[in-house]
Amino acid sequence: MEDVELPVPQADADPAPAWGSDVIVDVLRALDVPYLPLNPGSSFRGLHDSVVNYGGNRAPQLLLCLHEEIAVSLANGWAKATGRIGVAAVHDLVGLMHASMAVYDAFCDRTPMLVLGGSGPADPALRRPIDWVHSANTQAELVRDFVVWDAEPTTPQAFVLDTVRCAQRSMSVPKGPVYMSLDAGVQEAALAEPVVMPDLRLRAPTSTIAATASTVAEAADLLAAAQRPVVVAGRVGLDPAATAVVTEVVELLGAAYRDARSSVVMPTTHPQNCTGDPELVREADVVLAIDVTDLNSLLRTQSKGARGSAAPPAGAGPRVVDVSYGTLGLTSWSNVQAEAVDRDVHLLAEPLHGLRQLIEELRPRIDAGERERRAAGVRERAERLRQTQRQTLAEHWDDRPISQARLVAEVWDAVRHVDHLLCLRNSRSWPDGIWEFAGSGTYLGAPTGGGVGYGPGALVGGALAARDRGQLGVGIIGDGDLMMAPGALWTAAHYRIPALVVVNDNGSFYNDEPHQAAVARQRGRPEENSWIGMRIDEPSVDIGGLARSYGCVGLGPVEDPDDLPGVLTDAVRQATRGATVVVHVRTARG
Repeated sequence: MEDVELPVPQADADPAPAWGSDVIVDVLRALDVPYLPLNPGSSFRGLHDSVVNYGGNRAPQLLLCLHEEIAVSLANGWAKATGRIGVAAVHDLVGLMHASMAVYDAFCDRTPMLVLGGSGPADPALRRPIDWVHSANTQAELVRDFVVWDAEPTTPQAFVLDTVRCAQRSMSVPKGPVYMSLDAGVQEAALAEPVVMPDLRLRAPTSTIAATASTVAEAADLLAAAQRPVVVAGRVGLDPAATAVVTEVVELLGAAYRDARSSVVMPTTHPQNCTGDPELVREADVVLAIDVTDLNSLLRTQSKGARGSAAPPAGAGPRVVDVSYGTLGLTSWSNVQAEAVDRDVHLLAEPLHGLRQLIEELRPRIDAGERERRAAGVRERAERLRQTQRQTLAEHWDDRPISQARLVAEVWDAVRHVDHLLCLRNSRSWPDGIWEFAGSGTYLGAPTGGGVGYGPGALVGGALAARDRGQLGVGIIGDGDLMMAPGALWTAAHYRIPALVVVNDNGSFYNDEPHQAAVARQRGRPEENSWIGMRIDEPSVDIGGLARSYGCVGLGPVEDPDDLPGVLTDAVRQATRGATVVVHVRTARG
């Protein structure tokens, strides 16, 4: 990273920790934490000083964010991209309140993350007047229902031990965010005695859970007898190792494959990849679901109509083998992933480990001739699907306003020969089959918690990780999502994080327009009014100008689809030279 915030060095080139907050810097460094995104606050002013003046603003390096939600979302995106623990710092109560939506997104995503805050001081005699407003007993109550661990240490030695414990739990499967507040008085007090650093090798995270032999054998028997098996993979798409393992089981079974929503695991061009086929799961006799966070959405049709109007599955539906953590790590406070799931066999395991166990049991059970017969039919189905996807793209190629499919196709064409990481993409309008993913680890997924405003920070965090390994971070973001937290663009520009940010501007919080139309239709009222309270126009936002005000390169608005190739080529050229480039594209609603 280019040095943009170099501190004046201390006289002592190798100082020993002298203050309570200094020991946190030592622990974060031992945990190999390179970045600390934060929105500053006086409750952790001691830690802030320690990072800058004791640690030299190196490992970790402070990344100033203009809102706490951006700081935590940035850590989330970085952690998804790297598989390492992300760390963010937020100001006591008020900062944690701002950050809580992003913490919830991380909880639903099962992202390993340590959120640091300041608290207290616990000793009332040390409190300034503002400390009474900005502290509580206990602060962690704000997020306790959607973190996997929390701590409020009150001695320097406890600072060290609780940080290590929080990191250990956060990185242990199933992973998730943790919160720790650091007593402000202890941060700012001189160390009275040396602090002992534990041996991190002896406090390593738990990385694997294995399925029982009996459930693995039962699952193998069920899948070996299947005539129309379908494999679906989900959150394992963040792990680059997933592609090889999932591809092996798909080919071993001769099965059809599809990605779960907001996931990418198998290569788009694999001849058995049928992602985007709406009938695939309904027609299956057995579904192998690998780390799919919402099995019920996969197995049944969802309606935006009247409550309770979801279409029931045809017949008895497919039998299900679920390889996942199940309900481990969930809480009874949130209903996320809490709906009862009907499944025939559940392999409670770290998903890729459980899948490897299953493959070993499957090999002797599979008839090669039957497998090839199934695979041939799947390959024909996948090719017909791709022809349909290409035809649909062609039908809307010249649409004005610009179609969502054309936008995705043009961005893909602009970046396909650049080593890139797709940090963000359209959710409801993503056209399957156009972007040719190489497999897992190439797309960071959407927030499982559904928090609008997640996108800007997560995109910048993903782009930061991409830059550090020589890639270009790319994202397609909605106008509403961007304008929830546009300050993330300043962080990207300030810290010289190259990125291509394409804004899919349909001038609306459009996801809710069909909901409003459905309610009006059910009640016999005018559907034509569904746009009211949704549209972002009169005035429309000059997103290119907004981006330029934050120090980015702002291009557009692009309204003619034929202008897209030239604008995007220029954008990629500038981004690969180090700029944060924002391309504003006006698109069709729908």
